[in-house]
Amino acid sequence: MRRLFGTAAVAVLLFLVLAAGCTSSQPPAGYVTIRSVDVSIPDGQPPSNVTRVTAVPYLDAVYADVDGVDLQVVAKEAGTDIVVEETVRSIGTLVSGKTAKEEITLTLENGRGYDIWVTIWQDGRMRESGSVNVFLPDRTVATQRLAYSLLTVSAIDVMTPDLDADPITLDVITEIANGGSSSGNLMMEIRAVNLQTGITAVRESRPLGTVPGDSATKKVSITVPNGYDYEIRIRLVEDGAAFATSTGRITLAPPPQVILADGAVLDSTRSTSPVALPFPTPAPTPAKPSSAQVGQFRVQSSGAPTPTYAPGFEAALAAAGLFGAGIAVLARRRR
Repeated sequence: MRRLFGTAAVAVLLFLVLAAGCTSSQPPAGYVTIRSVDVSIPDGQPPSNVTRVTAVPYLDAVYADVDGVDLQVVAKEAGTDIVVEETVRSIGTLVSGKTAKEEITLTLENGRGYDIWVTIWQDGRMRESGSVNVFLPDRTVATQRLAYSLLTVSAIDVMTPDLDADPITLDVITEIANGGSSSGNLMMEIRAVNLQTGITAVRESRPLGTVPGDSATKKVSITVPNGYDYEIRIRLVEDGAAFATSTGRITLAPPPQVILADGAVLDSTRSTSPVALPFPTPAPTPAKPSSAQVGQFRVQSSGAPTPTYAPGFEAALAAAGLFGAGIAVLARRRR
C-alpha cells in the first residue's frame, strides 16, 4: 500500500513539474521599434526654392539585440502617394537598452506640404512605420514691381500635335498680358507627375523671354510617355519673382474597356480636343504661413511580434494526463 501511495505521489509531482515547465512562455524575441522622430531645418540656408530638411529617427531594440535592421525615410506630397524623395540606410545591429539615433537629410521644394514616412525593417520584414507632416514656406526673394511691369495670365492651354504618339509631346501655351512697361526676363517652372506611378516625368525651368507690352503668347513643349495620366504644375517667374501658378490634370490613359450584355465591346474613342489647365492662381502671398510647420510623429502600423508559449505544451499536458490515468487504473487492480 505504501508503495502504491509513493508511486501516486511521484506521478502527481511529475505532472506538476510538466505543467509548470510548459505553461511558462519563452522569452520574447527581440524586435526593433521607433521611439520618436524629430524634424529640423538647419539655419543659415540662403534664399532658394528648396530647403534642406533633416529627419532624426530614434530607434530602440526591445527585449534583445536585433540584427539586420534597415531604415527607410520617404517624403511624399501631403495626403498623396507621390514620392518626392526616398532614402534607405542599413543600420545593422541595434543593442538592447541603447537608443540609436540616425540623421537623414532631404531636399524638398518650398511652398508645399509633405508627409515624411519613417519605416523600420528587420530581416526584410516591416516592424513599424509612421509619419510626420511638414509644411515649408516659400523662401525665394520675391518683390512686386508694379511700377516696372504688371503681368497677368489670361489663359493656359495644353495641346498635342499627335494624341497617339508615344512618347507624346505636350505644348503648354500661355497667354500673358502686360499692363505696364516692358517686362523683365520671364521663366516657366514646369513639373509633370505621372499619377499612376508617382514618378516626376518632367521637372524643368524654361526661359520665355520678355513681354514688351500689351500681350504675348508663350509656348513650352515637354515630352512624356503616353498612356498615363499626369498632373502638370507651372509657375511663372519674372526676374526671380513669381507672379502666377497653375495646376491641372491631363488624361492620357486609355479608358477602361466596357463589355455590353451581349458580349460586344463598347467602342470608346479618345477625344482629340485640347485640354485646358484651370485658370492660374496668384503666386504665394503673405497670407500663407511664413515659417515652417512640423507636426507630431504618429505610428501608423506596427509588425512587432507577440510572445508565444513553448512548443509541445499541449502534448506534454496530454501525456501527463494519460500517465495519471494509468496510475489510477493500476491502483484499482491492486486493490
